[in-house]
Amino acid sequence: MPVQQRLRRQAAQNVDDDDMGQPHPQSPGEVDSDGDEQMAEVGPRDETTQLIKNLVRYALSCEYSRAPIRRDGIKEKVLGSNGREFKRVFAGAQKQLRATFGMEMVELPTKDRNLMTAEQKRKAAKSQTQKEPTSNTYVLVSVLPEAYTTPAIITPSKVQSAEGEAAYVALYTMIIAIITLSGGELSEPRLRRHLTRLNVSENMPSLNPNDETSPSEKTEMVLQRMVRQGYLVKLTDSRSGGDEDQTTWHVGPRGKVEVDKEVIAAFVRTIYGGSDDELENRLQVSLKIRDRKPGVPDMVEEVAEEEAAPNGDPGPSNRRRGRRRQTEAYDEESD
Repeated sequence: MPVQQRLRRQAAQNVDDDDMGQPHPQSPGEVDSDGDEQMAEVGPRDETTQLIKNLVRYALSCEYSRAPIRRDGIKEKVLGSNGREFKRVFAGAQKQLRATFGMEMVELPTKDRNLMTAEQKRKAAKSQTQKEPTSNTYVLVSVLPEAYTTPAIITPSKVQSAEGEAAYVALYTMIIAIITLSGGELSEPRLRRHLTRLNVSENMPSLNPNDETSPSEKTEMVLQRMVRQGYLVKLTDSRSGGDEDQTTWHVGPRGKVEVDKEVIAAFVRTIYGGSDDELENRLQVSLKIRDRKPGVPDMVEEVAEEEAAPNGDPGPSNRRRGRRRQTEAYDEESD
């Protein structure tokens, strides 16, 4: 039988079935076949998949410029009219970021009330609810295993130059470590003394030190960038009666996430070339961290070998301990 006749016969049979009272769609919103039901399911799924991809791109673009990933920005630039899909899209983006890029979005801590102005405290008190306050801002952090977080594997990004990026990371890591080890607060004069000892009191390497026209930039500009990006917080207490304003430096929310206490401890061990019981005890007291991780090099054996250096040379480890004592004495004099 020809195809056209078969189709016409099937159509006529369907009409007869309808006349006999067979159920059929009563409105455009209903579906009348399995195929239509599948299409209705595939549409929302494809839309959610596209929203997940858009959120991943948005998160990567924010991280490129070291801008926080704000929930309001996600709703405005990614979700649009699909605001109710936030949890599903966010979870899908987290899964894709971990599997593809070895990163995930971590919420930044809320601003410390001690660092708020009187006006900010009043606004926070008015908006305070029964729920625990959240910042609703995120940054990307690595979730790679520790074995893959070595500098040989994770090299500095080439935003402008790898050298400039490495110098910038080293500077804000050093400053955050100094502030944290100083009790979480550092006065302006003490910060300036530390910068002088680092030979960056006036200028710091630019983000592209290979650029002959601007291999360096003013220290004030670099510090302002660290404040703007959330690594540092500069708090100025205006005093009355003609007294000078008191400025203190604190660790910002992004700095607390990227350079946490474990990172600071590892940074200090690297500076000292290893670890020993005395250093670990001090780190535990200052940072409230757990015991030293396995695999951290020990300085005790190195000291035993180098104390026997000929010609009365104290050896590198003894010189290192001498520098440590000089540093402590310098800080005591500064206080």
